[in-house]
Amino acid sequence: MSIQKYKEAREIIELSGGGDFEGAKPESLVIKAERALNLTFPPSYRRFLLEMGCGNINGLEVFGLINDNFEKSTVPNGIWLTLNERRSIGLDPAYIIIGDGGDGTYHALDTRKVDSAGEAPVVLLSVDGRHSKQVDDNFGAYLLKVVTDIV
Repeated sequence: MSIQKYKEAREIIELSGGGDFEGAKPESLVIKAERALNLTFPPSYRRFLLEMGCGNINGLEVFGLINDNFEKSTVPNGIWLTLNERRSIGLDPAYIIIGDGGDGTYHALDTRKVDSAGEAPVVLLSVDGRHSKQVDDNFGAYLLKVVTDIV
């Protein structure tokens, strides 16, 4: 179901002009990012990285992959940002930051709560990263909701 929602979101993005996304990333880079975070990406987020990388539509940034420089980068490189937040605020290593939540908060995948399809819920993290509130069941649902709201 998450993959289907991801596909619907991608169609909306394409129909509204395509946004400004990095573009497809090779499997080898996605694997390198998983190793850097010591996590496995949920299927819908992995597909997003492989097909779109990262980017924005109408000012909405979706964090993901730019290149393999995970030490010195900028947003929307979500891998770099996740590693940076682990170092700076002690972010739980189960989180993958995927978007800006506003007011210093972030949207993240919570890989501690993976379902039977391998999908992780999307949570809104507090500024200090110590508290979270679930906002969507998975990345596909999150992307569809935010894209629908912004287009």
